[in-house]
Amino acid sequence: MNKSQDHYFTIQLFNKDIKELNFWMMQLEQITLEINQLTPIEKRLIKNNSLNYNLLAFRRKNTLFLATLFRQEQRLQKEKDYGSQVYSPDWNHEQDMQRNQFLNHFREFKALQNLVYERLTHIEVS
Repeated sequence: MNKSQDHYFTIQLFNKDIKELNFWMMQLEQITLEINQLTPIEKRLIKNNSLNYNLLAFRRKNTLFLATLFRQEQRLQKEKDYGSQVYSPDWNHEQDMQRNQFLNHFREFKALQNLVYERLTHIEVS
């Protein structure tokens, strides 16, 4: 491969990672919206302080993770635009770590969401 082809593929790899990060950030924003909807449901119907605390704690964790992904996206964009123009294995390793972290975070949210829904099914309607 010549230098222009290397540059093209490097840019494509950075763009792929940036798009993936943007997708994750969009998902995290959706999680925040869902938590904001689940919190009043918990307060009015379920009335479980522990569950309320878990929702608030997860919202904080979600916000911090969103900030981490935003910083990573900025770093990738900066490296793509102004860096050495080399997509090193370190970038790939970081992206893999972020991917695993996102998947674990998403699983945690789904477990919390299922807990809220499970508690809702046990409410006695009078």
